[in-house]
Amino acid sequence: MIFMPSPIIGITCDYDIDKQTSQLHRGYYDAIVEAGGLPVLIPNIPDKKALELLDSLDGLLLSGGNDVDPVFFGEVPIPNLGFINPFRDSLEISLCRQAMKQDIPLLGICRGIQLMNVAMGGTIYQDLESQWTSGGLYKHSQQAPDWYGSHEVALDKNSKLIQMLGVERLRTNSFHHQAIKDPAPCFRVTAWCGDDVVEGIESPSHTFAVGVQWHPEKMWQRDERMLGLFKGLVGAAIKRKGGL
Repeated sequence: MIFMPSPIIGITCDYDIDKQTSQLHRGYYDAIVEAGGLPVLIPNIPDKKALELLDSLDGLLLSGGNDVDPVFFGEVPIPNLGFINPFRDSLEISLCRQAMKQDIPLLGICRGIQLMNVAMGGTIYQDLESQWTSGGLYKHSQQAPDWYGSHEVALDKNSKLIQMLGVERLRTNSFHHQAIKDPAPCFRVTAWCGDDVVEGIESPSHTFAVGVQWHPEKMWQRDERMLGLFKGLVGAAIKRKGGL
């Protein structure tokens, strides 16, 4: 029997500028382990070193966090823009673009989906509540336990998301005030909330480049379907590694 090492999945950390510390909710790396991968946390390091690290990874997960600087999609900050972190933006945009170029399996969560879209030429709403003009807007920053699904999301029937999650509709948690506005040319929208806010994207021309607006890392231990997203990433990483 041939031993196949677990695929290495890099996970970007949040970076506290004041405390100069990098941190990550354990739900991310626990889910990668449960899905069969080996998580490696990526702290705030120079972009060049991060790209060097990327060459040794089999997959990449862009985690949640603060707002994306609108300078990256050609806008100036509006009053309701939240805290931006230039260190994270620079690092993750570099990682995302290179991962897409090399077709390294990529999963973006919450901020991660927004970062993916911006990095590849799309735009986002800086603040949904003040910029949304398409009818009634749902509450997207829930006041409920973080594992609780506060609204329903519909999935495209021909998407990787529906293959991983196994259902056409499911309830998800929601902790964001930004969201995708104009999808980047390489992405298609594959999940929506009932108010038409984009909840998922994926690239048809890449092996695995998927983003979701919700936080499955906080739900999978109570809703096993959510683990399917991490299994999808790890499975794609195994194939890239040559295991299947």
